[in-house]
Amino acid sequence: MIKIKNRRYIGSKTRLLEEIFQSVESNINTKNYSFADLFAGTGVVSHFFAEKGHEIFVNDILYSNYIAYLAWFSKESINVSKIHDILNKKNLIKADTLPENYFSQIYSNKYYSNNDAKKIGFVRNYIEEIKPTLNQREYAVLLTSLIYAIDKVANTVGHFEHYLKAEPQDTNFILEMLDIENNLAQAKVFNEDANILAKKIKADVVYIDPPYNARQYVNFYHVLENLARWDKPTEFEGTSMKFKRNHLKSGYSQAKAPILFRELIMSLDCELIVVSYNNTYSANSVASNNKITEQQLKEILSLKGAVSYKEIDYNYFNAGKTNFSNHKEYLYICKVHKGVKH
Repeated sequence: MIKIKNRRYIGSKTRLLEEIFQSVESNINTKNYSFADLFAGTGVVSHFFAEKGHEIFVNDILYSNYIAYLAWFSKESINVSKIHDILNKKNLIKADTLPENYFSQIYSNKYYSNNDAKKIGFVRNYIEEIKPTLNQREYAVLLTSLIYAIDKVANTVGHFEHYLKAEPQDTNFILEMLDIENNLAQAKVFNEDANILAKKIKADVVYIDPPYNARQYVNFYHVLENLARWDKPTEFEGTSMKFKRNHLKSGYSQAKAPILFRELIMSLDCELIVVSYNNTYSANSVASNNKITEQQLKEILSLKGAVSYKEIDYNYFNAGKTNFSNHKEYLYICKVHKGVKH
């Protein structure tokens, strides 16, 4: 069975979950606090807090991540036997007998072998065809199973910025059921710009893990995003086959990041703010250097309350030539002063 942490994802905080949790627990006064995760990625941090019984707000601008949230966090009941039956039948498909389809025409012999790509497109079309017979969570579970499966076998270094030079081979990937826990605390899921959402919600704790540098997350996961949206665009950029995606690019990966961060922080209505960031300010690749300085982070958070931070040794995922020696992750913790305007 698939667990929520079984995704290859840039900046995943799976190994820092206990550090984040303890940082919240030791700085919050409210016992049954709510927890908002504004740049949630795979959702592993939110899931960890939901398992502890806390109401969560989980958000990401990528629709592929939002679909996964509906699968992992929804309280909607699913017909497990029906889902198992669908997955098992699709696992019996003989990919070499399938015709070409939208997905294979774009991505085969790049990110996937032709047979794998045909199977991916076939299954995706099938999920869309039977959507009227599924509830929202069942649809999300099937799609999330497909996303996790193809992420695992992609002909990449772990993300979709580009594919490997070696020709992809058939993997005969299988679709698995998600390890869903129905006893998780209440969750609200969103697919919005974090700065817009911050003005709409109120939570006791807000966790912020924004993009750190110029590398856009939609560039890392454009294939999965296209699969999830299934709008079937026909215009692509370069050999990596990225669709037009300016509306999905984050301002936190641009020069305006400090301005956006200040706007975000001042919009929050909460008791505690925890920010994840790292110390990459002098990488070999300019695109890998952080957009918000340590001084800016502290100064902006200080406008809201008392700031402390925790330094954590952390081996950052690096598929390129960027220098990540002496890499550390920082947790900036801000106890919000009462009466601070938002």
